[in-house]
Amino acid sequence: MFFALIFQVQATTAGDRPMAPGVDSSRAKVLAVGNNTLVANAGTDQTVMQRTVVKFSGSLSTGNISYYNWTFYYFGLNRTLKGENTTFQFAEPGVFNVTLTVSDKSGHNATDIVVITVDKKPIDILGTYWPEIVIAAAVIGVVSFLYAAVTGRIKTLPEATQEKLKLGITRWRKIFSQVLHNGMGMFGIIILIFFIGMAIFGPSVAPEKGIYMAQIKGPYAPLQHPSGAHWLGTDYFRHDIFSELLYGARTSIIVGVFSAIIASVLGAIVGLYSGYAGGWKDEVIMRANDVVLSIPWLVLMIVVAALLQKIDLTGIILIIGLTGWSTTARMVRAQVLSLKERQFVERARAIGASDMSIIRRHIMPNAFPLVFANTILTVAVSILSEATLSFLGLRPQNTVTWGTMLSQANTADAFHIGLQGWIILPGLCIVAVVLGFTLLGYALDDIMNPKLRKR
Repeated sequence: MFFALIFQVQATTAGDRPMAPGVDSSRAKVLAVGNNTLVANAGTDQTVMQRTVVKFSGSLSTGNISYYNWTFYYFGLNRTLKGENTTFQFAEPGVFNVTLTVSDKSGHNATDIVVITVDKKPIDILGTYWPEIVIAAAVIGVVSFLYAAVTGRIKTLPEATQEKLKLGITRWRKIFSQVLHNGMGMFGIIILIFFIGMAIFGPSVAPEKGIYMAQIKGPYAPLQHPSGAHWLGTDYFRHDIFSELLYGARTSIIVGVFSAIIASVLGAIVGLYSGYAGGWKDEVIMRANDVVLSIPWLVLMIVVAALLQKIDLTGIILIIGLTGWSTTARMVRAQVLSLKERQFVERARAIGASDMSIIRRHIMPNAFPLVFANTILTVAVSILSEATLSFLGLRPQNTVTWGTMLSQANTADAFHIGLQGWIILPGLCIVAVVLGFTLLGYALDDIMNPKLRKR
């Protein structure tokens, strides 16, 4: 009787905590079963900022406890966490009652409630918009440096270097002017400006922040139809599809650009060496290149991705980049074979210039425009390759791309459950951005390639 009175007092004390609306405070209790006393202790109430990872600990609970279950209602979903110690990130502000239920092997249980108050996080301009700030600072810095160098305000640069910078800027200004007067190039630039802006600023304005795919579920109810709260609905993993579309722009373009840079750099190095060395070295390298070219690029990527099994964002970039260099190598080699017979190269060789000096100062600058134009075209192929690999299930983990969205939508049969936008919009975005890079690449190739340049 005495122990029962003590347990009743403890239960009343635990139940006197301030509760969020709609929760019965009498659920907080202890249970005495024979010699085994179950006492659930969910810890002290917490007040945290939005998007803080909250730690739950039931270590103060006593008794022969076999199971710890933490349950709470979170924006339309009943969430359950397991374990004596666990964590959860509250992305939205509010007051949440988290119930700890401890159980023994006989099925007896006791409960306790901890109240989590989540305050709205103040706007942190630097923390929220740091990618945009870094990009803007880098662009402003480069433009300021070039302007200061050309106008002679940077006195430390030699006059010869300043003249080279002036010539280079003049050349690229002419190319840019020609692109603007090229119908394909102009249309491609307009498309890319839209999607690059979407990639830079999209995640900052997305309704849901910090989206990750794989096994991490979002805060919303799954497979909701489009509404004012969710313009495109929610997916199987409880994420906002419109937010995924915005995040996917950034990761898809990152994959395309960096994969293309890796492929172009490798191809340029192989092509420069093979074309300039000539002889048996050129034959060996080109025959090996022919073997790589004979294997379809998509099949080669699928084989490499399947061997790696688990792929992250860096992995998918390397897979696409390291398997896509062969076409660039053949193109650069053909250009080098022509350039090394020119008179200015012969004069440099006659005055004793080394091979590296000739390649660095004469071959590379003249081959670079073609490499640049080809890189733009390779970006389009790389984005399409990532989407294809992701659709086949070989997608990067913990990353949302347009390809992963298509794969998930296909698995969930989006067309037949009323979420047509889940599969249509990512597909249209892929087509549009690939078209933009392709049009710009063809325009640059038409301007920079001597064989295609209009007279």
